[in-house]
Amino acid sequence: MAKRFEGIYPPVITSFTESGDIYEKGIRQVIGYLMSEGVHGFFINGSYGSAVLMTVEERKKVAEIIHGEVNGRLPIITHVGEASTRATIELAKHAEGLGSAAVAAVVPYYYSGANAYDEGQIIRHYADIAASVDVPTFIYNNPRTSCYNLTPELLAGLVKVGVLGMKDSSGSFTLLGEFNQAATQVNPDFTCMSGSVGLLQPAFNIGLKGCIAGTANAFPELVVSLYKALEAHDWEKSRELQTIVIAQRKIQAASGFRPAGCYTFLKLKGIDCGTVRRPWREPNEQETRYMKQEAIKLGLLRG
Repeated sequence: MAKRFEGIYPPVITSFTESGDIYEKGIRQVIGYLMSEGVHGFFINGSYGSAVLMTVEERKKVAEIIHGEVNGRLPIITHVGEASTRATIELAKHAEGLGSAAVAAVVPYYYSGANAYDEGQIIRHYADIAASVDVPTFIYNNPRTSCYNLTPELLAGLVKVGVLGMKDSSGSFTLLGEFNQAATQVNPDFTCMSGSVGLLQPAFNIGLKGCIAGTANAFPELVVSLYKALEAHDWEKSRELQTIVIAQRKIQAASGFRPAGCYTFLKLKGIDCGTVRRPWREPNEQETRYMKQEAIKLGLLRG
């Protein structure tokens, strides 16, 4: 299973109109652009995809548009996490029906931040998801948004009830390694993917060859080049590119929120990607000017 989830998987942004409706043309434009730049798969309806700003039916519609555009050419991991087990399973079954290669679910949010769920409830939640579909179930670990701190020990318990992979957005290289060790001791075929391209080089060097890279929305060519350098064991080039990636991540967060910066960079590249859904906001004129200038300095945009 692991090889299917190797490479660069952008967590695709969702395109909206100025009035806040789903913008199908924009979604298709973004998918087409990313595919043309050589990404290896997609992670959809996640944090970058504005999942929690959409209804269940809207998330289904976005998944249908993306699957239709990709048309089986690349694997898609569909994030299906909701606050309730029932809604999560509804989205998981829908994603499986569309042909998703896997489904992923964040720890059930909101009440988890109030310590409403013990480990037994979390394990049952994921066991129910895994039992509801035949495709692999991933856990999406994002403690900053779910307000839940997954431990390697709990992950091992989740693997025992059928969780086969994870996207880790903890931002900690040490924890990422501990997660991988704990999970693969239970199931050697477990797939651990870094949720931060800032960790792509060190993660690759300990055997984690899949990355769900937000920066790949805006600069897929940069991130794919970094991955190719790692595959070729070109350590000097990979060091150089990883340094640029880290600098670019900071520039993309000029407005304080990195996912919103993707829309600005795509527009600067001439991609009709629509806009964000409120209460998100795109970078303002001053922030956009700074982003463009700094990206030019890095050689990522033309002057």
